[in-house]
Amino acid sequence: MKCKYRFGLPWLAVFFIACLMGFDGLSAQRGVEVSIPDQNGRQTQLYRNSHALVIGASQYRNGWSKLPGVLIDVSEVKTALEKHGFQVEVATDPDYRQIKNIFENFISKYGRQYENRILVYYSGHGYTHKLKWGGEMGYIVPVDAPDPNLDLNGFLDRALDMEQIEVYAKKIQSKHAMFLFDSCFSGSIFALSKAAPAVINYKTSKPVRQFITAGNANEKVPDKSVFRSQFVAALNGEGDVNLDGYITGSELGEFLQTSVVNYTNESQHPQYGKIRHPKLDKGDFVFQLLSDPQPTPTPKPAPDGDIVLWQTIQGSTDIRDYEDYINAYPNGHYTPTAKVMVRRLKQRQTSYAQATVTGSNPADSSATNSKPHTETSTGMEFVFIQGGCFQMGDTFNEGESDEKPDHRVCLSDYFLGKYEVTQDQWQRIMGDNPAYFKNGGNYPVEQVSWDDTQTFIQKLNRQSDGHYRLPTEAEWEYACREGGRKVRFGTGSNSISPDTANYAGNYSFAGSPKGRYRQKTSPVGSFSPNSQGLFDMSGNVWEWTEDGYAAAYYENSPQENPKGPGTGTGSSRVSRGGSWYAEPRALRCSDRFRLTPSFRPNSLGFRLARTP
Repeated sequence: MKCKYRFGLPWLAVFFIACLMGFDGLSAQRGVEVSIPDQNGRQTQLYRNSHALVIGASQYRNGWSKLPGVLIDVSEVKTALEKHGFQVEVATDPDYRQIKNIFENFISKYGRQYENRILVYYSGHGYTHKLKWGGEMGYIVPVDAPDPNLDLNGFLDRALDMEQIEVYAKKIQSKHAMFLFDSCFSGSIFALSKAAPAVINYKTSKPVRQFITAGNANEKVPDKSVFRSQFVAALNGEGDVNLDGYITGSELGEFLQTSVVNYTNESQHPQYGKIRHPKLDKGDFVFQLLSDPQPTPTPKPAPDGDIVLWQTIQGSTDIRDYEDYINAYPNGHYTPTAKVMVRRLKQRQTSYAQATVTGSNPADSSATNSKPHTETSTGMEFVFIQGGCFQMGDTFNEGESDEKPDHRVCLSDYFLGKYEVTQDQWQRIMGDNPAYFKNGGNYPVEQVSWDDTQTFIQKLNRQSDGHYRLPTEAEWEYACREGGRKVRFGTGSNSISPDTANYAGNYSFAGSPKGRYRQKTSPVGSFSPNSQGLFDMSGNVWEWTEDGYAAAYYENSPQENPKGPGTGTGSSRVSRGGSWYAEPRALRCSDRFRLTPSFRPNSLGFRLARTP
């Protein structure tokens, strides 16, 4: 039977993972060294380096249903493991040949050092085949394997059986290795384990090969993975059953079995155990709990009330971030430059208030000294964005490593599309409609790659004034933040709900209700605009930017009009804003999603920028 049930939707991207086939070495730092107490209570090193292989099979193409939720699993698991010091390699959508090479290359690179800690996480279809002699064989399913109900011989030729996984486990020479399968099949290669977690001691360091599956051979595992969410929760501390500061593989298995059974109303029963081998079943895999990070101190206002000094501290240029401060220091010693800035920003604030009442675009006001622009052949509307300086990146200290450090950026004036590019506008230029959700011309076009957007822009510019392009990352984030305000979301707020944006509203998030979930795009402009008159800056579809991707680019980003690395021909590009399928975390203004330029999921579109 198929052991992952689906919503019948095509593949889509939801988080910032690379979608190149094969490995994506996104973490170059050395793993943390894990220590445990020896027989005398002294700390002794257990691992020198930690390496993880995370495999996600989503875009099945030979009879199996596609798995949109797998990319969420890959992203969340990768993040959780990196926090625990693992160097993570990601492989997405491998076929049979590739998945064998992926395992063998990973073991060759990292599995031959005894002091390493090795973890493999697979999310995708699983299958259990009943053998003619009466036994069962479990399989993980590469994206090119056919449906066994239609082509059993073809399936058996192209699926990876658990006997081969056992061979891989034995080829690993590192002392501890763990395999987690977010799919279901027979667990015949390992002995089921029900023992209570043992106290951490020297026996823990003995060799072990441990396995955990999301369900047994006869259960369906949903695409929206409870197993993954509970795995991440376990690593965040909930899996420490005996409260000793460590999570062993046995504790993890016990926790997952209990919590997943509970949260799935007993429809899913994870299986866990150790390999059936007398030399490889004595130890226990170990995660050491992380200490709580220290909160970032909040800077205090300047005692003399100088708005310029306070601006330097906070890095914002919007008067609404300083209202309480200005009210507290009405007679502050503002410099002449600061007085001009305050007057100008108050004018902008007035225009925003008027726009809220009348529904007009704040760019129409005299405060910006510019008018909206409309492209005549397609009817695309553009909002004037007045340039300025702002603090770009993870200003709330809650994001991923590639959003850090937050840094000051200054931009020139530009125009940005009021809406995401629609299917009707695409068809007028390109003559076709690649969208999956063909619900009407005013729905955003999706299933377009970065390369496709460049073709669209070239054709548009040939029949217009030639000033259209994708926005840079900095331009996109500045507009999402309503001209540089310190806000989390493109709605102009620090919280978000399914009433203000189109996203997967059933994910838990502060300020977001649960149980509200649209499984498709919405017409552009279905929700309220932000204060600059821009719609859907958070949610609906991810939006391509012009910039190439580099995780450490923020370290050396130019301050004036940065355009990102690799803006010529390059491998990875950045998209922003989240989508109808993304969880709230991905809708933050600072969140970055790395994709290959040829990627075409049905959660990814774009909006255009225009140079004045």
